[in-house]
Parts: sequence; C-alpha cells; structure tokens
Amino acid sequence: MHSLEKILRPKSIVLIGVSRKEGSLGKKFLDAILRMNYRGEIYIINPKADQINGIPCFASLAALPQTPDLGVILLPSQFVLDSLKELGEAGVKDVIVVSAGFKEVGGEGLEREKQLVKLAQKYDMNLVGPNCMGIFNTDPEVMFNGTFSPTLPRAGHVAYISQSGALGVAILELAAQTDLGFSVFVSTGNKAVISEHDILQFLKNDTNTNVITLYLESIDNPQPFMEACQSIVTRKPVLAVKAGKTDSGQRAASSHTGALANPEHIVNGFLKQAGVIRCETLEEMFDLARALSLQHLPKGPRVAIVTNAGGPGILASDALESCGLQLAELQPSTIERLKDILPPEAACANPVDMIASADHDTYHDVLEVVLKDPQVDSVVLIIVKPPVDTTPAKIVERLEGVVSNCAKTIIPVLMAQRDETAGLELFSRLHMPIFSYPETAVKVLGKMWDYQQLQQRFFKSEATTRPATLHTEQLQKKSGQQLPVKDLLQLLAEYKIPVADFRLSENWDELETFFKAAKGPVVLKIANEQIIHKTEEGFVRLGLNSLPDFKTAFEQMSQKAQDVLPHHVHPLFLVQKQLNKGLELVLGGKRDPLFGPVLMVGLGGIFVEVLKDVAFRIAPVNVYEAQEMLNELRGQKLMKGFRNIPPLDFFKFGKLIHYFSLLLAEHPEIAEIDLNPLIWGAGMEEPVAVDFRATFAD
Repeated sequence: MHSLEKILRPKSIVLIGVSRKEGSLGKKFLDAILRMNYRGEIYIINPKADQINGIPCFASLAALPQTPDLGVILLPSQFVLDSLKELGEAGVKDVIVVSAGFKEVGGEGLEREKQLVKLAQKYDMNLVGPNCMGIFNTDPEVMFNGTFSPTLPRAGHVAYISQSGALGVAILELAAQTDLGFSVFVSTGNKAVISEHDILQFLKNDTNTNVITLYLESIDNPQPFMEACQSIVTRKPVLAVKAGKTDSGQRAASSHTGALANPEHIVNGFLKQAGVIRCETLEEMFDLARALSLQHLPKGPRVAIVTNAGGPGILASDALESCGLQLAELQPSTIERLKDILPPEAACANPVDMIASADHDTYHDVLEVVLKDPQVDSVVLIIVKPPVDTTPAKIVERLEGVVSNCAKTIIPVLMAQRDETAGLELFSRLHMPIFSYPETAVKVLGKMWDYQQLQQRFFKSEATTRPATLHTEQLQKKSGQQLPVKDLLQLLAEYKIPVADFRLSENWDELETFFKAAKGPVVLKIANEQIIHKTEEGFVRLGLNSLPDFKTAFEQMSQKAQDVLPHHVHPLFLVQKQLNKGLELVLGGKRDPLFGPVLMVGLGGIFVEVLKDVAFRIAPVNVYEAQEMLNELRGQKLMKGFRNIPPLDFFKFGKLIHYFSLLLAEHPEIAEIDLNPLIWGAGMEEPVAVDFRATFAD
C-alpha cells in the first residue's frame, strides 16, 4: 500500500458519473466540492455535456490534460468495473468508489467486489469503498469536500473514520450545532482495499489532526490495526465506537456493509491493548473528542468544582468517584482567600458554591484563586443563568485573561440558553468545550484522565522479553487431540511456568517414592490423553493422606483405565503434592480464526463459571499489559489481600502471564490451552498451576 496523500490531499480530481440532473448523486457530489472552494483542478468525464456548473466536461480519460491525483466513481454498480479499469490504464493510482451494490448485498454484489479488488491489485491502486460516502479534508491548503453531504464540515482538529456513510452525514449536521470541528473524514464503506489502519497511518503524521475518532462495524485486519493505533496513542488519542456488540447488532452490521462478526469479549480486550479509548455512544465519543481537541490533559485526578448553584455542584461531586477522579482538597490559604472574595453565605471549601449573587467579576476572582492551588489538577466550571446583572458572555469575556494563560484543564458547564453568539464564539476561541450537564462534563474529564494514564502506560510499557532457556520447536501435531501430558509439562517448564510438584509414571514404585517424599496429601490423576473427562469419569482422587489409600486409588484407577484405554496403551499416572487452599486463578488461551491467539486471565472457581470475571488480550503481551489485565478484574480486591490470602505479587504473576502468552503465540499448533486453577496461597512466591490441558489444532 502506497501513501494516501493523493486521496486525502489531492491536487487534482476526476469525477466519473456526474450529470446535470439536480438531486442526482453525482451533481450533489460536485456541488459539495464547489461549495467548499476546493483548491485543486476538477475534471468531469461526461461525453454528453460540454460543462456542468461551469466545469468543462471531457469525453474520456484519455482527453484529460494531465493524469489526476484522484478518481471518484459515482456510477451504478454495473458500470464501476469498466470505469475502474479505465482509470487504471490511465495511470490513476488513487480511487474512491462511492457506488453501492457490492458485497453488502451478497450474491452478484459479492462477486463484483472480488473483481473490484482484483482490478485494484492489478493496477496497484489505493481504493476507498465501495459503498461509501467519500472523504473530506478541511486543511486550508486542501479544502476538499469529496462527499455528497448537504452540510459543509466545520473546520477543526478531529478526524473521523466511519464504516457508515449515513452516520457521517448525520454527525456533520449535529456537529454544526456544537463546537465540534473536523480535520479529515473518511467513509470506509466495505473496506475492499483501504481499511482503517491505512488511514490511521496517514493521520498519525497529519499536523491538522489532534484527535482520531472511529465508528467501526467490524475489525478486518487486527494486527495492522493494532500496530497503527499503538504507534499513534502516545501522540494523539484514538477513540472508537464499535457497533455489533449483540447478536442482533452483528446481523445488522453484516447486512449493512458485509461486516464480519467479531466476538465482543475479544474486541473489548483487543481495543484496550491497542490503546483505543472505547466509547459506548457516538455522543460520548464526540463529547470527549471536543474536549481532547481543545483542552490540556489533566495532570492528575484532583478536581475543583466552581459553581453559582449548589445542586449542579453536588451532582458533579457525586459523579467524580465513578469516573476515576476525586474532589480536590483545597489548601487552607486558598480557602481564606476565597472567604475574602465571597459573601458569608457562600461555600469556600470544594465544591466552591459562589451562590446566585456571583457575577462576572466573582467568577474571574474565584477561578484565578482556585487555579493557583497546587492541589487542583482541573476545574469543572458551572454557570447557571444568574439572576444578577451578568451573562455567560460577560463571564467568559472576563475570564479570558485567566484561561488563556492556564495550563490546567477547565471544563465549562453552561446551564443556560445559548442565544448569545458572541459568548459562545469566545468559549470556542479560548479552547473551552461547552457542556450542558455537570455529569457529562465530569465523565469527559474522567476519560481525559484515563487517556493521560494510557499515554504514560505506553511510554513506560516494557518490550516483550523471553526466558533465556527458551526453545520453540513445534510439537508433533496430532490433529484435534489433547497434547500428551509429558509434552505439555515440558513445554510449561521451557516457558518457566511453575506447576505443583509432580511425578509422571506408569510404575507404582516411582509413584510410591514420590508419595513418601511429599509428606502430606497428594492428588492422583490418570494422565493418558485418550481420557478427556478425567474428573467426571472418576480418574482424579484428591486428599490422599495414607499409603494404603494411595495404593487403593492407584489399583482402582489402573483397573478402570484398562477398560477404557486401547489394549496396547498402559495407564499413565500423574501424582502431585496437594497445595493448601488459596486464591484460585485461571490462565487460558484459544486460537481465534481472525484475531489469532487470544489470551484469557481471571479468577478461577466460581468466578469463571458463574461471574465470568476474566480479561482478554491478543498474545503476546508484555508484563505491564498483563498487570493491566489483572486490574480490570472485578475481583481484583481479592488479589490484593483478603483474610488468610496474602496479596498477589502482580509483577510476578504478570511475568508468568507474559511467558504463557509467548507460549500461546509461538505455538500455532496448539488450538487451546488452559491452566485452571493456578493456586496462590500463604508462603508461596508465585501462583502454581495444579491442573492443565491443551489441544492440538485441526
């Protein structure tokens, strides 16, 4: 894939499928380009017209005075392939196919899209679409509106990549009512050739883009998408709404853009691993994008609330904790200065309630004092329509000197009619995103703090390391069967994954020797891979304390195994020292056909079976990412010390998870592997696996 420079910054374009008919798709497209005063050359291919909207028309591509940077096809689907071929033969390397009627409709459309891809590959083309709305770029040097939206985009610094063209139109119309401005928009459509990761690579270095937003219906190329996002998030935030979370949503997405269904539990972990901030709704995503594009990131979680009404201040305070923030404790000197400014009825501790008599001068003086407090990282500034002789416009105008020289985060909440245009423009000029409700403002501020921490995580995240003794020869594959316990134990040892003390043998004397040395209860299991459901079939015995009981269990299992195993196979036993009770953990992996090796970490026992308290990532993960997985678990408090269970060493367990993830990633012949449970108890240096199994891929 070569650069997308000519798609997103074209100096000349050719439109195929434009007519003079008002209301037609091609005419709308041309009108949109002209309304935005595109800086480059425009060519139209239409042998039946001399000119359209004053733009000369050409009979064919061969008649053009130069090879244009970008071709746009707006024809019915049955004519698209011929036009694409003509563009390829004319040397045009970058194309947008707006036309629908491809894989999203199935049948002939699916075959038509396959032919489209073959042609793009033959002529080495970048191709956006088909079934898309187009693109725009508001950079003053470009000013290209290559969409059929009736609404002109408002210029700004938020990029938007959408798998839905209609949502692109809708967001442009909604954004016109707010302070949300866009830098680049790309409607990916069916993603036949160009996908999100290609566009992300362009946006990474686009100086006009500060925040990247995505609407996704499917993730088709997980690895390059993750690599692109991870290379961006230390520079600028990537936000996403991923639709198709439910079965119904996935069916709708498939019928919309032919999207492949992505398992929700994998997608959630994947996006976290990629550094993407996932938002539940478009409103949440664009609220956050507005704030991130305009304001400084908070340096910490401590928030001061300044308000002229008590109720909104209380609501904001209530919202802080659930958003990972905290109410700042103002210094005594700050409170004393506030008492000098405010009337006796006002509340000078945080939240600072200036009461309804606060005017524009009060807002200025109070905010100036609060911002100077070193205990304050950010401020939620609430303006309820005051009954005194002031207005939101006067307030923000008076704040200009304080705000423009401030490096702290300020999020204003304007709970008043927005009919003062000059005031709203001043908010925007001061880079202050306006919100209508205190809870929304706090939620956005919490996400901004999350991104600040996410950046730090990627800055300090250590590289993947490997055990020094590791060798990764593939196992002798037996399709669909369980790995022999001997091979699995050797593999776990190579990746430095501890297991409970054991002896694997067919010989009674060796098992007896281990029992006597164990000096405590042991567990006896049949280890033959031919017996899959060992516990259910009575091939596991726990708590064997005496030698007679141990021998009886051995003899009973031997006899029972001979009735189940093939006649030439001898019973193989695994005896382990039984560990004291402790915290049960689970570590597993499964190979997904799209995402590859998927890693699972969680609390074992009922937490897996009932609560499903687990976290997912794509293997391999480094130690830091492994610890992040543990921090996501609802039962993480149990791991930080509970009753007789000592605190789990997150770093040591993270290292174990890291090594396990390497094992999973480097052995594609393994389809599924589970360590369940791993036990962490008093006096133990690290979790120890007591039960384990793995299955070969088909």
